[in-house]
Amino acid sequence: MSQAALRSAPSPSTVDEAPTDLPAPIAAEPFPPLASLLEEVRSPGLVRADIDALIAGLGRPPSPDEPLRERADLLLGLLDPNNAVGDHTGSGGVKVRHAAKEALLALGYPYALELPPELLEPKHAGGRKPGLTGGDITLAVVSLLYQSGAITLVGALLDSVPMATEATFGINALFWLSTVFSLVGHATRTRSLQVIGSMVLWAAAVGWILLALPSALFTNGISLLLVPWHLALWTAYSLRPEPEPEEPLAPSTPGPTP
Repeated sequence: MSQAALRSAPSPSTVDEAPTDLPAPIAAEPFPPLASLLEEVRSPGLVRADIDALIAGLGRPPSPDEPLRERADLLLGLLDPNNAVGDHTGSGGVKVRHAAKEALLALGYPYALELPPELLEPKHAGGRKPGLTGGDITLAVVSLLYQSGAITLVGALLDSVPMATEATFGINALFWLSTVFSLVGHATRTRSLQVIGSMVLWAAAVGWILLALPSALFTNGISLLLVPWHLALWTAYSLRPEPEPEEPLAPSTPGPTP
């Protein structure tokens, strides 16, 4: 080997030498325990960030040194309907009680079995579940076709009345639009469309009832079966608007520090 190659080869001490100026690893800061987060929410100076922190803490798995029994008891306390903390809503629209329910289910057996039975199925105000079912769509289509046919028949009987044809077309168009608005509103969870469609559907039900009751006196009650007031009323109830979302808790101003 030439002397130039020997001079250019690194020495063993240079190869084995390790850098000494690397920064020391930073220990991860532990998350605050649920008990302390709960105390912050119960404090007089409650702000929205405290609720968000508690909900985030409920979504984290328990730490290795956290007793699961204590965590389960805390979650069961938040699920109590008399516990006002469970009614608080975070900035994302999630209630503390709902987050506690998911956290208890995440603990698995045997703690998940302690979930109150009434919380296994979500409750909806007015008994109306979000979205549409196949029965809702079928009922709406059948009711729309029946009402549209009845309006067309009435318009044909009143053909000699001026503007009867135009009125029949306008009422039918209103029925179709209101039903479409209501179906699309429920399918897309757009409450404004639900409300617009529901107003016309309820007005149609009332109109058919006002027509069926007086005519029943002259038809021995047959009009109560033929006039589609029952379909209109059933459709209006089935496609009633979903309840308005609950307003989240407004953040309060922390009190003065003593």
